Amino acid sequence: MSKKFKHEQIKHGNLRMKNPTEITVATFNKLAQRYQDKYMDLEDYDDTYALFCKNLVSSNARVLELACGPGNVTRALLARLPDLQIVATDLAPQMVELARSNNPTAQFAVMDCRDVGGQGKNFDAVVCAFGLPYLSRAEAATLIADAVAVLNPGGLLYLSAMEAEETRSGWQTSSTGDQVYIHYHDEQHLRTALGLHSFDIIDIKRKPGPAQSSMASTDLFILARLRAV
Repeated sequence: MSKKFKHEQIKHGNLRMKNPTEITVATFNKLAQRYQDKYMDLEDYDDTYALFCKNLVSSNARVLELACGPGNVTRALLARLPDLQIVATDLAPQMVELARSNNPTAQFAVMDCRDVGGQGKNFDAVVCAFGLPYLSRAEAATLIADAVAVLNPGGLLYLSAMEAEETRSGWQTSSTGDQVYIHYHDEQHLRTALGLHSFDIIDIKRKPGPAQSSMASTDLFILARLRAV
């Protein structure tokens, strides 16, 4: 999902009373093509994908991707390792349709990343690239715990988030008037959750948000491995 929204804290009014997830998904369904046009060829994070691929158990590893958007990360991974068996998911149906068109060799499904725990323990890696901005801190910790249920021993977990104080979390409004609810995360709370659930951190990186984004941000990338029993 996109980060191209102007920050706007809204404490009163109708938005506070509505389901943030439903509003955010509706926005990304509406703006899916625009998001693809703006971010599909972004190369800013390619080094993090290369490190992920380098640490996989094999070139045909099974990968579960959460919040895949239009398939930009899917495409970047397959460009490095074409034999990866990727099952990519997103809660916005229009994003899934674009991702499927952009990556015909991968599998796709509409799925809430909060439901990851029911997918069966048969993946070598879980990728959640900028899905965390749409999860609260408690939901992010639950996702990390649920990843254990689907990962094989020694499996990888790739996470990226927008880093800032939690108090900055709130509604953000695009130039079209469409809105999403953004949650900010920090290294310490993610590191704590990973440690509690038997993940060892391989690498942590920070990068400035992409030039295409109208909102300045610091992006946080974490690669971790589930300890083998």
